[in-house]
Amino acid sequence: MNAISKLEALMSAPKTHKVVTSYADGRVREHLTASMAHAENFATGERRKVGLKLISRETGKEVTVVSVSIAAL
Repeated sequence: MNAISKLEALMSAPKTHKVVTSYADGRVREHLTASMAHAENFATGERRKVGLKLISRETGKEVTVVSVSIAAL
């Protein structure tokens, strides 16, 4: 199995969990994942940002991450 076929298999897998990141300005971002393990891995990186002031890619303004949670679909 080469890298391309592995990526295709991951992309076609049904999404079972989502990581929800909330920002102080009221925005919410969702990241869909194929397993709880993938969701935990993504959420770990997002949780490192809680309380930090970041630059929004959409607006270019400062935003603060308020919370990160994982939900089953």
